[in-house]
Amino acid sequence: MIEQYVSVKRCGETAVVTIDNPPVNALHPDVADAIARAAGEVEKDRTYRSMILTGLGKCFVAGGDIRYFTSIDRAGAARMALRVQAMQEKLFSLRVPVIAALNGHALGGGLELMLACDFAIAEEHIKIGVTEVQLGLIPGAGGTQMLFTALPSGTAKRMLFTGDRISAEEAQRVGLVDSVCPSGTVVEAALEVAERINKAGPLAVEAAKRSANHRLRHSLDEGHRREVDIFSALFDTDDHREGITAFLEGRAPQYQGR
Repeated sequence: MIEQYVSVKRCGETAVVTIDNPPVNALHPDVADAIARAAGEVEKDRTYRSMILTGLGKCFVAGGDIRYFTSIDRAGAARMALRVQAMQEKLFSLRVPVIAALNGHALGGGLELMLACDFAIAEEHIKIGVTEVQLGLIPGAGGTQMLFTALPSGTAKRMLFTGDRISAEEAQRVGLVDSVCPSGTVVEAALEVAERINKAGPLAVEAAKRSANHRLRHSLDEGHRREVDIFSALFDTDDHREGITAFLEGRAPQYQGR
């Protein structure tokens, strides 16, 4: 699938979605809509078991489209934020895990986009930052909320209040990114992780994502109850029976996603 702003490439059971809005992959509503459509295609195709989101060129996403900002008023800003939030919700709730492969800087809206993914791998040279305050703004697509699920409150507030950019190494240290790889290798690194995901029971992975995401948005007690519901439902699946049988027989499981 190729359309304006994004392309989708199949790599086995993984969809590699690449943002292409030169020169810095600035995020505006049309780009957000294109990402959402690509995610929708992945959602519908049951042969996909994972998705990688990356950027073309020197940036993952360098922030919002500043020129677009100059053309909108308060009402337009609200509409823009809601469209971007809708795209990010699509990624957050997508059937399969979404890996953010940070080929370049993730600033402002780029960091928010990264946070909508399940985890991130970053190239060693990149910078990450919540830079909106330097434009007299705050994040409008969930950044002030999602950052606190990823970081201690003090660290999150420091980044929000200063707009400081941090290195990939520091981002890994504080838990914003899962791992760091050499420059030019992030998609390869993400595919290696995706392949391990793809070998697991697909229904179990989907269920694990639903349960984990439920915890991010609900109380611990409610999360425990939801986990029991999801866990027990998997006992009705062929994949669960195959996983147990394969383990007992000492062979690799052959999951069918049912």
